[in-house]
Amino acid sequence: MASTAGDVVLAYLARRVAEVRRLAPGAAAGRVEDIHQMRVAVRRLRSVLGSCHSLFDGSAVDPLRDELRWLSGVLGAARDPGVVRDRLLEAAAREPAALRWAGDPAADLIRTRLDADAAAGLAAAADALTGARYERLLAAIDTCLADPPLAPAAADPPLAPAAAAPARRVHRAVRRDSKRLVRTAAALAEANGGAEHDVVLHTVRKAAKRLRYSAELMLEAVPDGPTKRLKYARRAAKGARTVQQVLGLHQDSVMARSVLVELARESDPGAGAGSAVGFGLGRLHAAEDVRAAAAEKKFHKSWRRLRRKL
Repeated sequence: MASTAGDVVLAYLARRVAEVRRLAPGAAAGRVEDIHQMRVAVRRLRSVLGSCHSLFDGSAVDPLRDELRWLSGVLGAARDPGVVRDRLLEAAAREPAALRWAGDPAADLIRTRLDADAAAGLAAAADALTGARYERLLAAIDTCLADPPLAPAAADPPLAPAAAAPARRVHRAVRRDSKRLVRTAAALAEANGGAEHDVVLHTVRKAAKRLRYSAELMLEAVPDGPTKRLKYARRAAKGARTVQQVLGLHQDSVMARSVLVELARESDPGAGAGSAVGFGLGRLHAAEDVRAAAAEKKFHKSWRRLRRKL
């Protein structure tokens, strides 16, 4: 077991950086699964640097977190259009034949627009992953790992038995992320519905993801820590993962509805093919409203279950 909390977190970060390097060639070549997994690794890096911020000199790691946010955005732009396209085309294919015009012009419009968006995102990701900014980010991470800007807290003085010290410090990060999630979820009561409500739900999802990652950090990096803390981390990781996944379905619906509204505004409002497009897009938007409501219902059930365990 690592001797300090700093050792624990640095070892975890090094493993995630290795994943990023391993997946980058496939992501640059446009392999969708590599793009997805690389984005997850980047998000874990950024999230853990945030959760364990007190272990580092913030002025040194905050620029890293900013650049990791940039990289995550690049990878998201390469993947998200394809996710939305597949979701909407599958929904369009489920529409009754009597409610679809010949050739399904709404589906054709969705395919044309999102194929173009996906191609642009993949090209931008390939440029980014072979560019100077990405190389500077890797170099900065390597420097951080080789000469870490650790704060005094990273040494974790042995106020408890030495073997338990790193677990205690990491457990504090998990607890902070738990409180952060509780505060974020409480803000739902103040949301006014509509877009504001969707934004708060997305913020809850991000807070759940952060809790999941810090809890998984503890389970991966401090497997021999105090039993009570490990049990808490297991509950937190499992519950936060469920909340994240359910709200991920909700966010997919938010993105899909946004695309549908944009396409409806741009399509010809006149007769013929234009009205067929508008009708088809409206049907899909209504279906997404139903899917979003179902996802939110599952979230509230999952959140009540997790809230009792935090």
